[in-house]
Amino acid sequence: MVLTRAPVPGRVKTRLAPLLGAEGAAALHAVLVAHALRRVAAAGLPARVMLDDAGDGGAFAGRLRRAGWRVEAQPEGDLGARMAAAMRGPGRRVAIGTDIPFFEPAWLAAAGRSPAGLVVGPTFDGGYWCIACEGPAEALWRDIPWSTPRTLAATLRAAAGLRVERLPRLRDIDEPDDLLATLADPRCPEALRAIARRHGLRSAPATPG
Repeated sequence: MVLTRAPVPGRVKTRLAPLLGAEGAAALHAVLVAHALRRVAAAGLPARVMLDDAGDGGAFAGRLRRAGWRVEAQPEGDLGARMAAAMRGPGRRVAIGTDIPFFEPAWLAAAGRSPAGLVVGPTFDGGYWCIACEGPAEALWRDIPWSTPRTLAATLRAAAGLRVERLPRLRDIDEPDDLLATLADPRCPEALRAIARRHGLRSAPATPG
């Protein structure tokens, strides 16, 4: 399950607007989505995109469907409600976002095969970029302080009693410093660098993750 948003200026990557402007931030988001979906496809898992297309009129969803992706709408509510919907259903499910450019397809495949009750991919800001579990696991989505430095810790407390495996810790691109550090990384996709060049950005020194 890939959770993302349509690249609508003023609705995505708003914290990057001081660097890129609203249009540039939306263009960067579109590049990140395309990059993430290529890597998801390479993992070889059956995948669906859960899309918040508010303000887009369904145009982005249509482009994804024409590219062969199964697309469904995200429900109303906070991130917990959206995560619960993504993970609801029989069998093991893996969920990721689209603002992590450096995850490896093999890591997703491993999360899908793992016998652990919970697999998480931590981020440097205290959240996680990937989660995998069996069944709905409702406790993992209730009373979690989403989008804070406490998100992962609260999730692990909610998973008490489960065997937990961790994927590599990565940087997600939310803040200007995240983008600059990503641009400084030699693994940075060229399409991201092209957007940065159009806006005259200079990268920060290379940072782990």
